[in-house]
Amino acid sequence: MMLFGEKYGDVVRVVKAGDFSTEFCGGTHVSNSGQLGLFKIVSEASVASGVRRITALTGTNVIAYLNKQENTVKAVASSLKTSENDVICRVEALLGESKEKDKEIQNLNAELTKLKSADMFSKPLDIDGLEVYTAKLDGASPDALRTMGDDIKAKSDNAVAVIAGVNSDKASIVAVCGKNAIAKGVKAGDLVRQVAALAGGGGGGRPDSAMAGAKDLSKLDGALSAVEEIVKSLIK
Repeated sequence: MMLFGEKYGDVVRVVKAGDFSTEFCGGTHVSNSGQLGLFKIVSEASVASGVRRITALTGTNVIAYLNKQENTVKAVASSLKTSENDVICRVEALLGESKEKDKEIQNLNAELTKLKSADMFSKPLDIDGLEVYTAKLDGASPDALRTMGDDIKAKSDNAVAVIAGVNSDKASIVAVCGKNAIAKGVKAGDLVRQVAALAGGGGGGRPDSAMAGAKDLSKLDGALSAVEEIVKSLIK
């Protein structure tokens, strides 16, 4: 039998705790707990169903551990330009400020996206009475793309829009179609699926709104350029 990575011989030490448990001993032996000196639990984890294991330090190792923790707190306090007692308050304040700045950035990005979209979507391409829009925006999130698409769709039942948003090495593509476009056979799910396929991606969705991903960014511009022909091919 093997426990804790150790091989046991014919004679083993057994630890019995009343009528509760009788186990092979897999630890260091001491005559009494006073020999351990200081005792500090540093972690605990589940090792099996209903079984948890603790990791602890004893004796002078506890002092070394606490000294290291104290030095860490001092270093953090110094970096935050605050006292050791106020480290937690300072960290919480910084986290709050960070969240507020994130909100401000999101709001500014939303406003910037609106400005860009107002310029890009001012002159649609007319295809059999449908108003077809295409655009590529750097840094636009999927949510921002959906919002832009919904805004365009709400303005005209003839609207057909394909908008791509590029973030690092990924791209999301949103397609929307108004009621009249759908009636003519141009459905957002079919449209975005074909466009994304040209850039090595895929996706789909409802006739009025759909989303896909593009894997090959080098082919994204070409995929957007193909929107005109794809729309023409979908019209019944």
